[in-house]
Amino acid sequence: MVGEGMQIFSVLFLTYFLCAVGNPCERKCGVDLQPMTCHHKFTLHATTINCDHCQRKNRTAQCLNQKCDFASKLALSVNGKTPGPTIQVCLGDRIIVDVENRLPSSFETSIHWHGILQKGTPYYDGVSRVTQCPLTTGTSFSYSFVADNPGTHFYHADSVTQHADGIYGAIIVNEAGKRARENVILLGTRNDALVSGAYGALHGALVGQNKPVAKLILNGKANNENVDEFEAKLSETLFSFVNVAAYDCPFEIAMESHSFKVVNAQGSEILPVFAEKIVIYPGGRYDVEIYQIGEKCEKCVLKVSGLHKCSQLEQIKTVIRPVGDQNIATNEIKAKSLSANCSKDPSNLCNAQLEGVNPPDITFTPDLTFFLTFGHMRVPKVSNEDVEFRFVLNDIEYYPTFLDSSDEDGTLIPHINTVSFRPPSTPILSQYEDREPSFECESWANLSPAPASRPKSTCKGPPHYCECTHYIRVAVNATVKLVFRHESEGQNILLL
Repeated sequence: MVGEGMQIFSVLFLTYFLCAVGNPCERKCGVDLQPMTCHHKFTLHATTINCDHCQRKNRTAQCLNQKCDFASKLALSVNGKTPGPTIQVCLGDRIIVDVENRLPSSFETSIHWHGILQKGTPYYDGVSRVTQCPLTTGTSFSYSFVADNPGTHFYHADSVTQHADGIYGAIIVNEAGKRARENVILLGTRNDALVSGAYGALHGALVGQNKPVAKLILNGKANNENVDEFEAKLSETLFSFVNVAAYDCPFEIAMESHSFKVVNAQGSEILPVFAEKIVIYPGGRYDVEIYQIGEKCEKCVLKVSGLHKCSQLEQIKTVIRPVGDQNIATNEIKAKSLSANCSKDPSNLCNAQLEGVNPPDITFTPDLTFFLTFGHMRVPKVSNEDVEFRFVLNDIEYYPTFLDSSDEDGTLIPHINTVSFRPPSTPILSQYEDREPSFECESWANLSPAPASRPKSTCKGPPHYCECTHYIRVAVNATVKLVFRHESEGQNILLL
């Protein structure tokens, strides 16, 4: 009996010790360490980030810690902050996140774990009405999955408007024998008011007023808010840049007197490349080292510029303090810029040319090949009743890639093979028999040539426009090849 009592006491003491020193999952990853279960609690709120008690001329430390920016009135937050807490684990750890929805009553929500492969756990991917029922106000849901692919990832609300309003954060999966990601830089945008639903309109939102994105932000802060500064051991410190913007806003990053060595892209290790500038598209992630190529500076300026729909916004700047004298010969820099520009200009490196360290075998012959055109189509006289607007920013001039501006010539609506996706009535992954078949339409992607008319379904809407639960039928265990082609106006980037 004494032995049993002593054993229980030891376990309780150890648990208290781990909690007291911080999150035990944020540790150095080693080959001999056992995987851990890393439990997090996320509460989603509508949060005031312009603090009423903080005056513009009296910016106390408390105000700055609360990210008061003296412009925005409301944001959506995770545990009272935007961005939300960073989840940092080792490869093989299990992540459990209890999400509670305390958003306004009209806000259904779910959380998508961007970059996490969800092998064996598709029900936790966080896609409303596809993998799960959305969380209504006052309800909770526990996500549980294994971090089985290393790299820089992030989470965000599945609803693009809630994502744009602040529900996002970083996920870092480190692995044994590799450097930990020490500095995570989340690049995003902020509006002057909520764009999510009527709640935003009641608080002076810009819906219907054709107002653009207000500013660029770095780790949740704009230029006037004491943006984070960083220290970098040249050629050693690993920086992780993530574009968390919900809009069509690529970001170009460049650092005074320095070049970037890109070692990881979209969560995958690549053969290193050097570039003086990097363009990161929405959802994109790059891990980089920093090398000196010009005159030494004690406080070097990192500049972030918005492109496309954010090209009119002021640059956001921060300071990186280099440590060491790790120079690189300029002839080792093969590109001035790394971007999606795949022209023949030798000074530009196209991101499609990046090579993985362990590329997958794609020499097999697929059982099925599907050809998918994507982009935007201009639809005249479209109304709110015709379009599922949960995943678009309606009536605002600067949209995410899912929808573009509404004007006399019609509205740009996203499509794949001229069909815009409508979520099913119930989650088709878990409740397929409960679905509403009238919502569905089967793609003609495997038919050649493609029929001139849209799929046969009960699609509603103006002529030449179809919105339905769009699917492609394949056999179990079939090997499938998808061929995507961009056919529309605009600069929109497809992100899978």
